Amino acid sequence: MFRLSKISVTLLLLVAIVLGAQTGLAQKGAKKKSSKEICITFEQLPVAESFGEVDREAITYLILDALQRHKVKAAGFVVGVRIQKGYDILGRWLNDGHTLGSMTFTNQDYNNLGIEPFLSDINHGIGAIEPILSGFGQKWRYFRFPFLHYGATVEAKKQARLYLEDKDVTIVHATVVPEDYLYNLSFEKLGKRPDSADYERLLNEYVNHVLDELERVERLALKLVNRPVKQILLLRANRLNAVYLDDLLTALTDQGYKFISLQKALKDKVYSKAEAYYDSKGVGYLDMIWMSDPDLLPAE
Repeated sequence: MFRLSKISVTLLLLVAIVLGAQTGLAQKGAKKKSSKEICITFEQLPVAESFGEVDREAITYLILDALQRHKVKAAGFVVGVRIQKGYDILGRWLNDGHTLGSMTFTNQDYNNLGIEPFLSDINHGIGAIEPILSGFGQKWRYFRFPFLHYGATVEAKKQARLYLEDKDVTIVHATVVPEDYLYNLSFEKLGKRPDSADYERLLNEYVNHVLDELERVERLALKLVNRPVKQILLLRANRLNAVYLDDLLTALTDQGYKFISLQKALKDKVYSKAEAYYDSKGVGYLDMIWMSDPDLLPAE
């Protein structure tokens, strides 16, 4: 139904960078025998916006290639206004067995909108991808709040939740929320042909940043529910993650993680646990639960 378009010059450069820089990432810790579970998700499909030039074909090719090589079935969340002629890109995600959900149509911050305009934006975003989901036979419908902002008031959160429930759309939270947008800015500054030393330095910093955040929320899960949880990692579909994804997935495997589907991750009862978080900063769901209860101690 959908065809892979011609690989661009930028893609060839990125592939050359990736293949030429496999230098043995200095990862934290040794391989662990225990199997932990994590779901990989991507926001702002077809691709995230950037201050620099964005090559949609290159980013899509590299992300999907890394996911395939690591046998990962990921989930992607689509910004409707960015689809334009990107239905072919979304078709590749679905053809590879990944799950798609929606964000809002414009990806605007709920904290800056009234309830009715935001609900309208949700509806428009759902409608933008409905034809392709129906065409590929995806049964379930999913939604992620832009910037992980669920509403700044009790009424705002309630109305959005009820609206999505009425449409039989499942809210997808995230537990591991690295600051990949900041690292992407640093990556953009390296240029199209980065120096190998700078490339490797940023690679190590970024992957270890993700591992540090994952380690922190694992400790938090033990404090909250006294057990490991099925983690959900939030990544943006940007150039940084396109180029570094293979190394990141390798690092997660070396840390003992098993990659699971969104459907399996959402079976964890932690995602139905109540929270009452209203701060302006978007944080992971475990943090939302923790920060909702003043009796809980902060994570170490």
